[in-house]
This record gives sequence, C-alpha cells and structure tokens, in this order.
Amino acid sequence: MAAYQQAATAVPPERRGPHMGKHVERTNQTRQSIIDAFWDMAESEGAKNIRVSAIVKKAGINRSTFYEYFGSVEDLADHVEGIMIEELKQLIGDLYVRYNFSCSYRDLAKALAPYYSRLALLLGEDGDKRFLSRVQREAVALAAEITAEPDPMIEYELAYVVAAFAGVLTYWYDTGKKISEDAFTELFHTMTIKGLEAQCINADIQKQTGE
Repeated sequence: MAAYQQAATAVPPERRGPHMGKHVERTNQTRQSIIDAFWDMAESEGAKNIRVSAIVKKAGINRSTFYEYFGSVEDLADHVEGIMIEELKQLIGDLYVRYNFSCSYRDLAKALAPYYSRLALLLGEDGDKRFLSRVQREAVALAAEITAEPDPMIEYELAYVVAAFAGVLTYWYDTGKKISEDAFTELFHTMTIKGLEAQCINADIQKQTGE
C-alpha cells in the first residue's frame, strides 16, 4: 500500500476535514476501479493473462497510479481473493445464524450462486492454485468459530466439501454449464450428502468392529 494511503488512514477521525474525506473517497474509488478492471479482464482473458498495462487502460489510470495501490498483478489478485473470502465468510456466517445452525448444503449452494462465476475463475486452471487451500483453511476456522467445538473430523469433512465443490463448479463452467444452476445446486447437495453419509457409515462400522 502506498505511503500516502497509510498516512491518510493514520490521521485521527476528529482531525479529518472535508478535503481529507474527499481524498479518502477518491482513493477508495480508484482502488475499486482497479479491482473492477481485474474482474473484467479475468472474465474476458483469463486470470493468468492479466497484465498491468491492460488493467490501467481498463481502469483509466496511469501505470504509476496502479503501483501506488498494488505491487503487482499477483498482489492485486491476492487482494481480490482476500475480499472474496471475507465476503463468503460473512455470507456463510449469516446463513448459519438464519437457519439456526441447521443449514443444508443445498441452502449453502444457493447462497453461493451469485459468486459461482467468479469462484470458478479463481478456482479454475487460470486461477491461483493456493486459493483452494486458503478457502479450506478459512472454512475450518469459520466452523470452529461458529460451533466453538473444534473437531478434527469436521475439519476433514469441510476440506472434502470445499474440494468437491471447487471441482464440480469448475468442471461445470469449463464444459459450458450443460445443466441449469438449480440442477447444479441439487447435484452438489446430493453428491455431498451421499459422500458424507458413506463416511459416517464407514466410521460406525469401524467403531463396531473395533478396527
């Protein structure tokens, strides 16, 4: 982040006049323009093919302005991924509270539907391979926060669910979305439930046989 941005945020609120407020607003608008340009380029060219020159042209800014906000395209992508993760954490947390902690995978998939296309971009071949691991870690941390009962089995189940969702979502997009969004949501719910049920049955058998 640029030094002038850090200096602006360091000023106490009571000392910020109207000019400071306008400066912060312009700063936020410029940053958002860069982020919007990133998504536009990712959707049209693929995340791996994004260049700073294309972003600055799309955002209508100078190259030097870009580097006041981000050190590189990779830095920008990391920032975008972080925003996505925080939005998903908020969405999932609210969802579980709304359903009194009995949210189904169908409910979860429906809630994630507005994010399908961008998640497919970040999780697909052109995305950052580390993003899936980040999502898995954050999902485990969120579950521990919501339930307040750390459980290693839940950690593995969530890692499975996230990986399964990522795999079927990216395949759905890569193959031209041959089924509807509703059909995809139902498929994910059914596949996940069957997979977890099989795991639970196997665990029960092991307990009964003492293996």
